[in-house]
Amino acid sequence: MESFHTQYSEKVMDHFKNPRNVGEIPDADGIGNVGNPVCGDIMRLYIKVENDVIVDAKFKTFGCLPPQEEVVLNYTGWERIDRIGKGVKVLNSNGESTRVLETYRREYNGRLLNIVPFVSPFNSFSVTPGHPVLCIKRKWIKGNRISSSKCNWLRLNKNALLSTKPDYVKAVDLEIGDYLIFVINKIVTDDRFFTKPLMRLLGYYLSEGYITAKDNVVAFAFNKNERGAIAEVSSLIYKLIGKQAKERIRGSVSEVYVCSRKLAKLLSELCGRGARNKTISEKILLSPFDKQWEMVETYQIGDGDKHRRRLKDTETYRMITTSRNLAIQVQEILARRGIFASIRKIFKTNCKIDGRILKDSEQYLISYKLEKYHNFVKNGKGYFLVPIKSIGNKKYTGKVYNFQVASPLNSYLVKGFAVHNCGAAIATSSMVTEIVKGKTIEEALKVSNRAVAEALGGLPKVKMHCSVLAEEALKSAIEDYLKKKGKK
Repeated sequence: MESFHTQYSEKVMDHFKNPRNVGEIPDADGIGNVGNPVCGDIMRLYIKVENDVIVDAKFKTFGCLPPQEEVVLNYTGWERIDRIGKGVKVLNSNGESTRVLETYRREYNGRLLNIVPFVSPFNSFSVTPGHPVLCIKRKWIKGNRISSSKCNWLRLNKNALLSTKPDYVKAVDLEIGDYLIFVINKIVTDDRFFTKPLMRLLGYYLSEGYITAKDNVVAFAFNKNERGAIAEVSSLIYKLIGKQAKERIRGSVSEVYVCSRKLAKLLSELCGRGARNKTISEKILLSPFDKQWEMVETYQIGDGDKHRRRLKDTETYRMITTSRNLAIQVQEILARRGIFASIRKIFKTNCKIDGRILKDSEQYLISYKLEKYHNFVKNGKGYFLVPIKSIGNKKYTGKVYNFQVASPLNSYLVKGFAVHNCGAAIATSSMVTEIVKGKTIEEALKVSNRAVAEALGGLPKVKMHCSVLAEEALKSAIEDYLKKKGKK
């Protein structure tokens, strides 16, 4: 199985990671459209011609993700790829913000691969077989050896794994046990407005708070025996707005409340309202982790517990929410501290945490450990290495999507995992546009796929079809130009 890690020349990698002439020519004199049904690559090439000389050439390659697949935005969580437009800010493979320049979509009839991580299958994602995924393959790691009969993964040394550089491979070349790259958001902005008392109150609000009485009252519901949490919420409210909260007990439930339209407005703006719609604002998500941790701690107190599967196991911290987006955001926050949290979608009746009964609903269970004896997920430099548990394969007919970003890395995150736009198709398209600029139509017609491959320093045999695709796109664009001019 070939990979970008071992099979490509430096020129291919340069044009792959830093493609030239990406985009379209609005008033193009010729447009070529070609596709390869084997790998799913689609290419469109534009040429501008003056006096039978190609003065400009640009290209696009097309989509690799189904419409419902979700991309990581730079601050608010995930968004479906079919809803992402030009100018939207997303995270790249360095955990940095980048802007979407172009969006692409096309009809696709072929296979989709569903990549399932060993930890947090909630973060599973689907791509076409030819889509490049950033990873570390186990066979790249020095000193790996055959495992026991109970596990078919290659055993490896942790230090050897962490010293191995991640690289891109086509999704079809991924194997169970290979490591996906889960990228940590590196964007941090500090705002003095977010004090420790405010952050702790926000955690309680996310877990137990609600707004009522026509937006005039902020209330928190606890079990009446949770005296520590009740006392802290009352104290935080007084520190923030100078008002004394009141308590009302109904059965086993203690309701702590305060009349303050100003506080109600602030909490709803920062964290939303309604259990299913709770979400964390941009400024909070980009705050330094020490501030975020204050919020996580009180969220854990309000809607969490600690659990041991076995007596000798270390504690697992669990939090539950009916807000899907909030679960995703908490996973991202914990990642900043070097904690890879698992998310599990559940539906339970008579669900309880610390003896409190929750309403029947679709819920999201966030779980993590602060100490681990066995750690399947490894913490790298700015990312986590998450092994693949399984790879599904299904037939798909419909639209697929992709986009071009502003950063030279030309990468983005799907459910937290780093992917690239395309593979050798990008490199060959980039090179052919460079080759033909300045050539006459007659000269351009003589450009072969081998000339493109040689200009890139060679291509593996299994990748030569990408250079053929580039040649066909060029000749298709020239044919379109000649047809418009009434020439053969």
